[in-house]
Amino acid sequence: MENKTGKYFKYAIGEIILVVIGILIALSINNWNEDRKIKKQEEQIYTELKSDLIQTKTDIQKTISQHKKILKSSQQLVIEISNKKSYSDSIYRLFADSGSDFNIIPKTSAFENLKNIGLNTLSNDSLRISISNLFQLDLNRLGDEIGTKNTSFNITEQLYPYQMKYLFLDNNEPTNYGFKHTDSIKVYKLKIKDYDKFLIDNKLLKTLQLSLWNRSLIVNEQTEIAESIDNVIEGINEELEK
Repeated sequence: MENKTGKYFKYAIGEIILVVIGILIALSINNWNEDRKIKKQEEQIYTELKSDLIQTKTDIQKTISQHKKILKSSQQLVIEISNKKSYSDSIYRLFADSGSDFNIIPKTSAFENLKNIGLNTLSNDSLRISISNLFQLDLNRLGDEIGTKNTSFNITEQLYPYQMKYLFLDNNEPTNYGFKHTDSIKVYKLKIKDYDKFLIDNKLLKTLQLSLWNRSLIVNEQTEIAESIDNVIEGINEELEK
């Protein structure tokens, strides 16, 4: 009886051990599957973030190029006015373009999706902080033209009063413009009136120079943001390669 009892006891212990091992294996497989799903989700998020950042950087580079073109032409306009150059169509074009501004709409759908899922989905703490700062600070300011939309730094608002003051329609020079999806329209050529006053308007010249300064600041800020995007993309690439 004692031998039988010992055998049953050993058998029961063996069964318990097998059950425990089975449970541990099942839990391990389940955890492995969960980790695999989390890693797959994290990889997908990184891929989407990278795509949005590449598109945003492309828009920034295009806008920087446009700003630099206007910087060059506005600088030429300041020189032309300072030298009291005779009126020409080129001076009109320089003046008309001087107030041009360019909007950037950052691509943020991937980051908004990440916020809904939870920022802690990204396991790399330092990269998560960099991504959060980039989208919530840098790109947020970028969407507001570096925070200048409603301030005295707004280039368009600075120059608009002077363009309204000095530009007029020449009814003697109509021009037809055609569009792909509408009929052609007739508009009249713009010119600069009171050109003598235009040349000696010190407030205009001061505003043009201020716009040069502000536009240069915008280009510098946008360039730094583009560099920040490059740094984050590099970090994302390192995570995707793991």
